[in-house]
Amino acid sequence: MFTIHVGFSGFPYGMASVQRTLLTFKGLQASGSRAIVINKISHHQYTDKKKVKKFEGLLYVNTSLFNSRPSFFLKRNFNKISGYFGELIFLFKKRKKIDTAILYSNYFLEYPYYFLLSRIFGFKLVVQYVEMFSAIPGRSSFFTKINDRFIDNYVGWFCDGVIAISDYLLLHIKKISPKKPVLKIPVMADFTKINAIAIPASKPYIMYCGTIYYFEVIVFIMSVFTLLKENKKYEGQLLLIISGDHDTNRQKFDSLIKDSKFKDDIVIKSNIAHDELLAAYAAADVLLIPLRNTIQDIARFPHKIGEYTASRRPILSTNIGEIKTCFKDNVSALLADDYSIEAYYNKLVSCFNSYAKMDEIGQAGYCVGLNHFEYITQGKEIRNFIDRLGMSA
Repeated sequence: MFTIHVGFSGFPYGMASVQRTLLTFKGLQASGSRAIVINKISHHQYTDKKKVKKFEGLLYVNTSLFNSRPSFFLKRNFNKISGYFGELIFLFKKRKKIDTAILYSNYFLEYPYYFLLSRIFGFKLVVQYVEMFSAIPGRSSFFTKINDRFIDNYVGWFCDGVIAISDYLLLHIKKISPKKPVLKIPVMADFTKINAIAIPASKPYIMYCGTIYYFEVIVFIMSVFTLLKENKKYEGQLLLIISGDHDTNRQKFDSLIKDSKFKDDIVIKSNIAHDELLAAYAAADVLLIPLRNTIQDIARFPHKIGEYTASRRPILSTNIGEIKTCFKDNVSALLADDYSIEAYYNKLVSCFNSYAKMDEIGQAGYCVGLNHFEYITQGKEIRNFIDRLGMSA
């Protein structure tokens, strides 16, 4: 019997959602489950026409008519429709071999849709719940706000169980659907893979990896870095690895860099290979993940934290939410009391006074990650959770 992924497409290349799906299903496969990831929409370009492929030992299927993403608007949208039909045919053909589907989606209509299919074809449906969608400020259009509120209010209605990424979301599910089985699986990381990455020689640097959508956070980090340089507290560079397409924010970001007094010490990269990203983590002095005291940041748990811990470098964040649950300040991470330039600046200045202490904190963070974020262990937990689920009446 198979456990399959449904919902978002784009596997196997992409950032947090793709990496979490990859590790979820590799973990399930390591625990003895058979796993398949379904892509119903073409997001990549392929040189072959094979519909069934493998990535890191994991089967994935492209169900749209055209394997590669069409360049023309009408053809691209026709291909999306064909992907739904192709997926439906695939589910029908495999209906006696599918035990569970795991849904990962930010579109509400997909929740009742896949729940209905689960009842028609007789498989269990589990939802990956990783964000408090209605608390994300950038998702502010009328229909998006309705979509997000419906997910957050009714996510427990359209599934047999929920995998929540944080205590906040777990408690939210228990509030809106008290009888719904829920399992907390925080961030995930492949420690064996990351440990095998060669660490490149480089100039000292502190580092942030994120999307252009978090422009406010990027401005915050650059302000902290500027203060460090102005006060001559750090001789190294700032490495920013920024992904995502947002023209307005990208233009503001370019202007911000251009106007910076220390632009020669700021290195910017985008769309780099995953192995290169992991190597960059391992070579950094400090890895930054500023979290704001908002519902959005308290509810979520950024995927990169798992990879940060596996790199054995110290993490700098805010002492809130799931970070506060997992890490201890000055022991396994550097945790600022609040989201302020002064608080982050003071944390960095104090840690630069002892590089031996930084290494010690990084190693302790690694142990936290190995105990709580290792994907094989989490795969066993997810499989046990699925095995305990009974089909709803």
